[in-house]
Amino acid sequence: MGLDVRAADHTTIRRLDGLALLWLVLWVVIGGWTGYTIWQFSELGDTVSTSGRAIGSTGDALTSLEGLPVVGDRTAELGAEVVAAGEEIVGRGQEAQSQLRQLSVLLGLAIVVLPAAPVLGMYVPLRAQRRRDVAEVRRMLNSSADAAVTDRYLAERAVHRLPFAVVQAVDADPWRALAEGRTRPLADAELQRIGLPRARG
Repeated sequence: MGLDVRAADHTTIRRLDGLALLWLVLWVVIGGWTGYTIWQFSELGDTVSTSGRAIGSTGDALTSLEGLPVVGDRTAELGAEVVAAGEEIVGRGQEAQSQLRQLSVLLGLAIVVLPAAPVLGMYVPLRAQRRRDVAEVRRMLNSSADAAVTDRYLAERAVHRLPFAVVQAVDADPWRALAEGRTRPLADAELQRIGLPRARG
């Protein structure tokens, strides 16, 4: 069971447009905020890398003591180990930062795209079809086509697309009205439904 946008009246369409836009904006904000928050966490990777560099500097300092008698050789070995550990910490920090930033982008996009997909994939095409439909009626009204033929077409649309109670409020027996050529009131009801004024009298 789908939404029949073509049969909806002008006011309902405006409300649906507003709800669709609100839905999209809501999830863009949520997705953007989530992505931004995770991106901020990625700065922790930079902090880890900075700590690794500091550790590496300490290792370099220990290595520079290699020339001292007695303790020099052992200090140099320890310094080399500290330098290696610092480099590993720097690499892990950079990797964590990169992964967190990728996650922030992917998760932000997923939060936006998944809820927006039904609107973009279903409602927008139906809305575009409705727009083309209204544009076609507008062209008919502004063309030199026979007004009686145009009214007949619009009246039949009204009978098929307006609620039966609304049609009966316009004419108690709409099918007889169509058969007898009394189409103007039904045509006006259809124009009112789609939000178009009658271009000519």
